[in-house]
Amino acid sequence: MTGAMTEAEATREAVRETVRAFVQEQCDEWKCLEWDRAGTYPKEVFDRIAALGWFGIGIPEADGGSGGTAGDLLVVAEELGRGSTDLVACFSLTASGLRTLVADGSPAQRAELVPKLMDGTVRLSIAVTEPEAGSDAAALTTSARRDGDHYVIKGQKTFCEAAGLPDTIIQLYARTDGAARKQDGISMILLDPALPGVTLRRLPTMGRNITGVYEVFLDDVRVPADRLVGAENRGWRQLGAELPLERLIISAGFVGATFQVLEDTLRHVKEREQFGRPVGDFQSVAHLLVDLWTRAESIRLLVYRGGELHDAGLPHTKEASMAKIASAELYADAARYCMQLHGGYGYIDEHPLTMHYTDAVIATVAGGASQVQRNIVARELGLRPR
Repeated sequence: MTGAMTEAEATREAVRETVRAFVQEQCDEWKCLEWDRAGTYPKEVFDRIAALGWFGIGIPEADGGSGGTAGDLLVVAEELGRGSTDLVACFSLTASGLRTLVADGSPAQRAELVPKLMDGTVRLSIAVTEPEAGSDAAALTTSARRDGDHYVIKGQKTFCEAAGLPDTIIQLYARTDGAARKQDGISMILLDPALPGVTLRRLPTMGRNITGVYEVFLDDVRVPADRLVGAENRGWRQLGAELPLERLIISAGFVGATFQVLEDTLRHVKEREQFGRPVGDFQSVAHLLVDLWTRAESIRLLVYRGGELHDAGLPHTKEASMAKIASAELYADAARYCMQLHGGYGYIDEHPLTMHYTDAVIATVAGGASQVQRNIVARELGLRPR
């Protein structure tokens, strides 16, 4: 017997209906394909997202947010993923970073930035990865040396999504104590990319061209010391606290993108006829779609389970990493197999499947490589993989 929806479930479905209508009207996969091919950032779309209060979902209104739950936030990410996982990445950067500021920012930082992030006046990027510090993020060498009431920052960051977009502040992770254990000497500083000594270079990526991916060069950049977020040398703990929910957000986006790809493909195999019958009536095609659909429904439940744990204040690192592994690999598999089922039509650059295909290639790397996520889950299970 199926029971009635709980109040939380009813709210979540109402949010889904609202966001899905927004995506269909403002930023569906066909519009995203145009932006991706042109390398264009749809600022007006994100301004509308901000006006709707979606960045602050899950943050109490008393803290400047929109209320609601992490589950509601994941619904937004899932539905945005139906347009493009690049939209989700850009959304997540501000939504996740906003939480760090609410949790660890000074009263002055919160008073200045939370309203601007909520209304879309300011957006966030993050700079952790360096040319020699990728999965081993704590090995970063970009330095921030205290000089009076400023930090002097020197180094290089890479793979910084959205860093070059207008009105963006970069959450920069830098080494403030070179003598400490590598995880203990890192701080997070808010960087204005317009400061003297900062140079950005957009990288020519295969996909994810809506928000763009950047290198950041820092040549003795002087940043006021009051842009330090939280206590000095506590940055690694701040990053660790932010990552589980961020991984759930991007995982929800991968699930949404997968469902869009599967629905497009289902429609195609019902309409496309070969050998006197619809392609979808061949058992090999039908079973492939059934298997992908089953994985998608199961992984969606895992993502929302992580959101429930987050809302309950319970540990969810394991669930977030499991969701990241499963959703990213699902999206990559779905894009590849559905390209096969579309045949030559899916390979034409005017079809959104080509955008999903190139975006799915990086899904198992962006936000934490699948191999690293497996190590995280293994440690949560009490194992010590090497």
